[in-house]
Amino acid sequence: MKQRRIGQLLTAGLIIAGIAVTGTAVTGCGGHASHPPEPPAAAVRAVAVESTEEPQWIEAVGSIRSVREATVASKVMGTVVQIRKQAGETVRKGEVLIIVDSRDVEGQIGSAKGALAQARAAASIAETNLRRFEQLFEKKAASPLELDQARYQYETAMGAVAQAEGAVETASSFRSYAEIPAPFDGRVVDRLCEVGDMAAPGRPLMKVEDGARLRIDVSLPETAHGAVRAGDSVRVQIPSLGEQGFTGKVTEVVPAADPMTRSFLVKVELPENPALRSGLYGQAMIPSGAKRAIRIPAGSVLARGGLTGVFVAEGDRAGFRLVTARPLHDERVEILSGLSDGDRLVLDPPADLRVGQPLEVRP
Repeated sequence: MKQRRIGQLLTAGLIIAGIAVTGTAVTGCGGHASHPPEPPAAAVRAVAVESTEEPQWIEAVGSIRSVREATVASKVMGTVVQIRKQAGETVRKGEVLIIVDSRDVEGQIGSAKGALAQARAAASIAETNLRRFEQLFEKKAASPLELDQARYQYETAMGAVAQAEGAVETASSFRSYAEIPAPFDGRVVDRLCEVGDMAAPGRPLMKVEDGARLRIDVSLPETAHGAVRAGDSVRVQIPSLGEQGFTGKVTEVVPAADPMTRSFLVKVELPENPALRSGLYGQAMIPSGAKRAIRIPAGSVLARGGLTGVFVAEGDRAGFRLVTARPLHDERVEILSGLSDGDRLVLDPPADLRVGQPLEVRP
């Protein structure tokens, strides 16, 4: 049965082959050619691909923040009665930002001054009593013990005066705490209170930053630790500001890695520029040795049928190579795969160029 089946298949194959031969013979006898005419040669320019040694970079990303930041808080408890600065406004060092109700402070000052007056009155009496006993002791009318007791009372009274004066100074300093000043020149970036809120020691009321001095904090992978040191210059790119780049200086490399991300924090101070703002996303280009790279004009890379490739001159005909390309910032692309040294790249290929078409390479 199996041999019969094989024989049938061979017979069918011979029949089909005979039909194909007959059809070809008929076509040949009719004198009609089925091949389309070959397209004319396309005039193109081609260059030999050559890789170059270029520096290799690590893109470390992060956010911009101010070199100096401060959270303003009150040192006394009281009600916020006035807010003189809003978010976005500039401030000068010592300029009053927030005023807290100081009536409780005034009461403390009054009480301290009353205690000081009492202490001074007691000290005056003790001094008079001491002078009297000194005179009596000279006349042999008072014993040494009585003189020592009078001197002790006077010194105790003077100590009470000093203590009361300190209490007055302390209470008076609280009056200045009611007016909260700016710690340095800068700008207000956030207001954390409203008029009528209760201010308490340690509660944040406002955030101030030095907008003139900014830095970008980026995370460097643990595998690249040691690629950068304090004092190195790095290139910083802020995507939201376009292709404009900035040269920053590394001020600090935190030696301990973050156990969650396995990365190191690198702080890069940026030059003063009005376009920079805290909170912006940025990329720091950290140098990491050198590599061989192939870079070609972006206009030579085409998209055909959802695939990315380039035309090459294979002898005197056009060939198409699939490539993996990474765009750069100078109207060029880096070819990661698909091209090798010595390949003849067709520059700016015509839109109607086809694979296998003859080429007329011009200089």
